[in-house]
Amino acid sequence: MNIVFKTYLRMVFLVSASEAITLSLLLYANQIYNEPIFQESSDIVIATGNTFYLILSSLAVSAFFLWIMRNKLIKLEYVFMIIRSLLCGTLFWVIVELLFSTISPLFEYVTLGASSLIFILTYVSAIKELRIVSTFFSLWMTGASAFLLKIMFSNIAIGILLVGFSLFDIYDVYKGPLKHLIQGSFSKTISPLLIKVDSVEVGMGDFLFYSLSIGLAYGVGGITLTFLSFITIKAGILATLKLLGKRPTLPGLPIPVLISVFVISLASLAV
Repeated sequence: MNIVFKTYLRMVFLVSASEAITLSLLLYANQIYNEPIFQESSDIVIATGNTFYLILSSLAVSAFFLWIMRNKLIKLEYVFMIIRSLLCGTLFWVIVELLFSTISPLFEYVTLGASSLIFILTYVSAIKELRIVSTFFSLWMTGASAFLLKIMFSNIAIGILLVGFSLFDIYDVYKGPLKHLIQGSFSKTISPLLIKVDSVEVGMGDFLFYSLSIGLAYGVGGITLTFLSFITIKAGILATLKLLGKRPTLPGLPIPVLISVFVISLASLAV
């Protein structure tokens, strides 16, 4: 079997797992959240402003981390492991609080205990390089984060966010701080933020936005449009992997996400 196709199949499996987490949580949350938590995000001006703010924040954080690495101030690899572990545990606690509005004090303590356990297991799996366990927690983090973004913001805001970060990904990979972070000696440092698929390293942000595209499709057109978005994302990933064979690095968002958003937009206009 072709090496690219083998990588593609593994990639599809992992991306689908992240998307399944997002969709499962949305299916349950649909009984509770019929409107976005931040309803003002339905305003296109506010939604665009939020996207620019998040992009600029991401650029500033990446530049700050790059500065720390170049000056060798601290070992960021361990900082990233701790941040990732904290996010995994916190996401579990936040999602339980959002999905179960009335819980007993005992259940509250159990939730906090489970969140702490997830934090510990996520960190240990990274330190001990337990790849399968570590990948599982990474997928939980991307799928759960996509779910939170979807219930927080309107469909318009999510669409603008997906397009904005897809375009920003092109700049960041070729000209921005990410270009320097993924090359040379820095690549090992940011490994806790990557998901390795054979010889290809994919940022967790890519998985998050793939899952968010599925969330948007579900919010706009239900299961039918979700399935169509699922297919377009996988086709976009295949195209990206094919192009990756001709160059060392390639932004992972533009082709899959922009195609998906285009299809979702057409379906929305048709409805």
